[in-house]
Amino acid sequence: METTVGQALGVGRVRVHPLFLALMVGAFFAGMLKTALLLFTFVLLHEFGHAITARHLGYRVEEVSLLPFGGVAKVSYARLGFSPRQEAMVAIAGPVVNLLLCIACTVLSLFGWMNEGTYQLCMQMNSWIGIFNLLPGLPLDGGRILRAARSRRIGYERATLEAYNVAFGLSILLMLTGVLALFTGHPHLGMMLLGLFLFATAWRGKRDVRSETMRFLDAKRRQPKTVLQMSTLAVPNTVSIRDVVVQFSPDRYHIVYILGNDGLVQALLEEIELLDAVFEGRWLEPVGSLLTDA
Repeated sequence: METTVGQALGVGRVRVHPLFLALMVGAFFAGMLKTALLLFTFVLLHEFGHAITARHLGYRVEEVSLLPFGGVAKVSYARLGFSPRQEAMVAIAGPVVNLLLCIACTVLSLFGWMNEGTYQLCMQMNSWIGIFNLLPGLPLDGGRILRAARSRRIGYERATLEAYNVAFGLSILLMLTGVLALFTGHPHLGMMLLGLFLFATAWRGKRDVRSETMRFLDAKRRQPKTVLQMSTLAVPNTVSIRDVVVQFSPDRYHIVYILGNDGLVQALLEEIELLDAVFEGRWLEPVGSLLTDA
């Protein structure tokens, strides 16, 4: 059932993970309810920033979910990554909301409408949410920006894997920083928990990269015929169809030159021919097999 706020903004359902609610209850008994409510509000506004931007770009937002250590705006069919420019726009919208909240809090403080303690707390929370989400690893906003910047150059799947690998490195760095802080007498449990959260979500995301690639390729096959820049590849005729199509990039139409054993061009294949072969179940066949079908 859609919440009133989500329905009013046109961003679908707003769901709260049970563990998030458990943290709120724990905060109440720990005397930190104000802090927890502020965090809830800022994370929700951050995700609304993503959702409203995605909706403005024509995507259908299914729901906004609040998780124990963040949130996610779920877009129908997860097609945001298939348009690098739009993916970057939606990704940056969340941290921009946190920046605007920092500015708003500063204005309120200057006019004396917010006490110093609340001002410092709001600034710290929004700074942490914005900076953490800008780290360049999937599924964080910075990882989506990295994939958008790299996918046209190295292909959608490789850019996705690259962003997940960066996330693994960042998660280990965060956890090590938390451990070192413990030994220096300044324990930072939040740093370790954020590292664990990033590692777990990146692990789950990387595990599903193959299915994400198939959705991307299916979207390319079905995309409306519009004016696209052309990209060319040259591959030996023994290379599998899979090894070719995983190099396909968003917003490009690919022409593939097939090289014979002598290194000379035997023929050329268009993107749509290779994509049709993929969804005919010929994923592992060599690209040279498509020439015998002609």
